[in-house]
Amino acid sequence: MNRLPLLIFLLAGLLSGCDTCRDTVKSRVVSPDRALAVSVYERNCGATTDFSSMVNVQAVSERFRGDDGTLFVARGRYDLSAVWIGPKALLIRCSGCLRKDVYREVTALGDIDVAYSFSLRGK
Repeated sequence: MNRLPLLIFLLAGLLSGCDTCRDTVKSRVVSPDRALAVSVYERNCGATTDFSSMVNVQAVSERFRGDDGTLFVARGRYDLSAVWIGPKALLIRCSGCLRKDVYREVTALGDIDVAYSFSLRGK
């Protein structure tokens, strides 16, 4: 019995689209010089993993891509916001973020400076 066709079919399925993650943009804010946009979004990779709260920055002219220019990643769902405090300066606020759940916290990306403000819920 020739199993090669079955093996090829299974490999094609594995390689063609196993990415089950979905990004939902919650907000997008354009920089004062209108060159960059920061997006706050939530990533959902299915029932077996937790949500991720994320922030990225890209050129205004680019289509949103969740894995490009990633500045911040925290495991779980958090109240995130991002505000431009200058053409190349950004403030990311995370209400309720637990430090143990923060996986990425970039403070500089190219010529963009990034500051953070963390607060606990109810404080």
